[in-house]
Amino acid sequence: MLRTFLKNLSNQKKLQNQILLLLFLSSLIPVSIVGLYGIFSSSTALSEVSETKLEDRVADDAENIGAVLDGINEDVLFLSKIPEIKGLIQATADGGTDTESNQSSEAWTEQAETIFTSLMQAKAEYMQLRFIDENGQEVVRVDSDGTTTTVIPKSELQNKGDRDYFTEAIKLAPGEVYVSPVNLNQEQGKIETPFKPVIRYATPVADAAGNKQGIVIANVFATKFLQYIEEAKLSKGETALLVNSDGYYLSHPDDEKEWGFDIGTDETLAKDYSDQIVEQVLQGNQGLIGAGSNELISYATVDPAPNQPGFLVAIRTVPKSTIFASVNAFKLVATLIILISLAAVLPVGVFRTRQLADLIKHIVTRISTASQEIFSTLEEQERVASQQAASVNETTTTMDELEASSRQSAEQAKAAVAAAQKALELTQGGTQAVGETLEGMYILENKVGAIAQQIVRLSEQANQIGSISQLVSELANKTNMLALNSSVEAVRAGEHGKGFSVVANEIRKLADQSQQSADKISLLVSEIQSAINSTVMVTDEGTKTVASGVQIAQKTNDAFTGVADAVDKVVLNNQQISLNLKQQVDAIQQVVEAMETINKGAKETATGINQTKIGTQQLNETSLELQQMV
Repeated sequence: MLRTFLKNLSNQKKLQNQILLLLFLSSLIPVSIVGLYGIFSSSTALSEVSETKLEDRVADDAENIGAVLDGINEDVLFLSKIPEIKGLIQATADGGTDTESNQSSEAWTEQAETIFTSLMQAKAEYMQLRFIDENGQEVVRVDSDGTTTTVIPKSELQNKGDRDYFTEAIKLAPGEVYVSPVNLNQEQGKIETPFKPVIRYATPVADAAGNKQGIVIANVFATKFLQYIEEAKLSKGETALLVNSDGYYLSHPDDEKEWGFDIGTDETLAKDYSDQIVEQVLQGNQGLIGAGSNELISYATVDPAPNQPGFLVAIRTVPKSTIFASVNAFKLVATLIILISLAAVLPVGVFRTRQLADLIKHIVTRISTASQEIFSTLEEQERVASQQAASVNETTTTMDELEASSRQSAEQAKAAVAAAQKALELTQGGTQAVGETLEGMYILENKVGAIAQQIVRLSEQANQIGSISQLVSELANKTNMLALNSSVEAVRAGEHGKGFSVVANEIRKLADQSQQSADKISLLVSEIQSAINSTVMVTDEGTKTVASGVQIAQKTNDAFTGVADAVDKVVLNNQQISLNLKQQVDAIQQVVEAMETINKGAKETATGINQTKIGTQQLNETSLELQQMV
């Protein structure tokens, strides 16, 4: 007994320790993984954002510088094409006076000086605008100190034929622009103080025939675009630089490092950074460098003359410690949050684990008791389900027999419908034949009546012929008498009446023949009249017979109509009976299917109850084992 108690106590401690270990691992591992991933992804995102912003800022610097230089390029091309310069060239070629406009070279020079002055007053970045002829001699020159413009008189104009900017620009085709490197302005070989960084833009000027007659050149204060670097808004620790293609500083926070190529110092990009970084920056592209230095270096190239040597590079640098300061702070805060969360969650988890163990023990006890009750109930349900399955099986058998009987009755009703339908078709045929006979009798009756009418008319016409024949006979008698009297009178006349006597004899002969013909006609008319009377009697009998036949046919038609209606009702009744039987068969079929489903369900229920009983028994055994563990 004591050993069983100690064993149960050992199992209980073991289970609680396992739950605590599971709780600890399920809290520590996911939180650590999620936290570390969050720290890594957030650090990466912050780094990328910082790098992107640095690249955007240096790109803006390069874009602003490029916009200023593009404007200078457009101004120089514009000045090379103005009519004043063209007129000045033409006047010089014509010996001092332009033959087309009749203006002197001095007038054209004044107009060109006015154009140059107006442009320099509008744009303070221009230090000097000049037109130099093909021999290098200055023809028009206007200077500015940024506020005041000065037109240089002809006596002070110089020849610049030996200068690099002239020799390089005069080689170009019209429309192309020469751009000098940025350097400090020198007068007579000396650098002016304070420093005045200058960049020069020059382009050839051609006459109407396309021959180059000189150049237009603009000296521009480089401070116009250097200010975008010198006055740039910088973040903490950020530096903005501008170097030329040789790596010399044009703009640097330390002024002593600027313009080394003009003042003779070695302050270049190569002195402050490794050769690899310098090579990458000066290769003429845009990018970001993070390796090989304690700084992030972003650079962008500005190339004012793509087809000529020399370009500018805008650079921004930021110490990596400054860039990643916020990232490191975030890592520290995130780590502290993870540790504090674990410290707060684990004690609560231990407490809740102990409560859970007690709750499991209580639940296991209740499960064990309930499983015993369920097991007893399932045994009773299994017995009832078996009885239900047997009853449903018997009912299914009975319904199968009823379905067979109903199906046979439905087939017989269907055969009766077919026979009645056939009788209906025959009756309809008889009715149609009687109707046709009746219609023929009506036609015959009408024709017999028409014949009777024609015979009556024939009798009347025969009577008229008899009257006419009688009249002819009387006329023949009178003619014979007249002929006789004529013969007597001819005898009395003697010789004078012989011819008349012959005529009278011939008339008497004709009268005798007419009398004979009239008698024959009278005889024929009598015979025709007798035949007509017989025909009238026969026709009258035929009319009566036809009328009797019509009545009989009408009665036959009425009889067939009644038979057809009766047969039609029989067909309808048989069809209804057949439909009812079919519906009964369908209903019985559905009942049979439902009973089969119920039978199947009852069997499955019995099987399920049996399986549930087995499962409940296993659950009871498991709950006892779990109760021993808890």
